[in-house]
Amino acid sequence: MKHAAYALASVLCLTACNKGPEVNLKNATQGEAAQALKQSGLTQAGFTIQPGEWESKLTIQQMDIPGMSPQMAAQTKAQIADSQVATSRQCLTPEQVKQPKADFFTGQDKSCKYQHFTMGAGKIDIQVACQEGEGAAVTNMKGAYTPTSYSMDMWSSGGGQGRNMAMKMHVDSHRIGECSGKDD
Repeated sequence: MKHAAYALASVLCLTACNKGPEVNLKNATQGEAAQALKQSGLTQAGFTIQPGEWESKLTIQQMDIPGMSPQMAAQTKAQIADSQVATSRQCLTPEQVKQPKADFFTGQDKSCKYQHFTMGAGKIDIQVACQEGEGAAVTNMKGAYTPTSYSMDMWSSGGGQGRNMAMKMHVDSHRIGECSGKDD
């Protein structure tokens, strides 16, 4: 879940026009998704978001942890909101925009697999499942993007060791200008 929010800025380096090529995969590995994006032409011919400094705001909308009292859940949600950076900035270089990484939505977790992956025409719709111990976590991401902004809803559920946590988040991001050299 944590990887999804911060990876979105670099993920959306992949595309950003409301017309053009599209990638539509089912049951794909990280490498297969990266290869399909490369072959689709989404990363060439001007179908990329603009490099520069991007600002993202992450909002936790809902968090459910089975077996936890409502008071403890509210306290945990407040602690997460306080301990995480609600607003972050990231500098995307022209090189990053042109060469997306295979693990852009999943981080370094090699157990993850895209149940479905659709990107193109200014829309993105992804479901990724990752093994967590004896269980699995499923994350859904759905939203829209332009060359200078994106908005995405994310919801995750599951987890290993008998956990069945559920979380719903929203992220809004926009390009604020050229990179300043003081980015996170």
